[in-house]
Amino acid sequence: MKRVFVLMPMMLPRISDRAAVQLLDILELLLTYVRHHYAPQIQRWHSRQRSVDPPAYRPSASLFDDEPF
Repeated sequence: MKRVFVLMPMMLPRISDRAAVQLLDILELLLTYVRHHYAPQIQRWHSRQRSVDPPAYRPSASLFDDEPF
C-alpha cells in the first residue's frame, strides 16, 4: 500500500532568534544521527528503487488524431 503525503500547515510559536538557531541545530543533529544509524537500510531501499524500471508511458490516444473543433 502506497502512503499518501499531505502537507498540513503548522502554526509554530514565535521564538527568539537564538532559540530558532538552537532548534535548527538540534534538528540537524537528529537528522545526522538517524541517517547514520539507518544508512544501510536507506542504501538498500534506494538501490531497489533504482533497479525497478519505471512503467513506460503509453498515451491511450495520440494528441493530434482528433479534430481541432
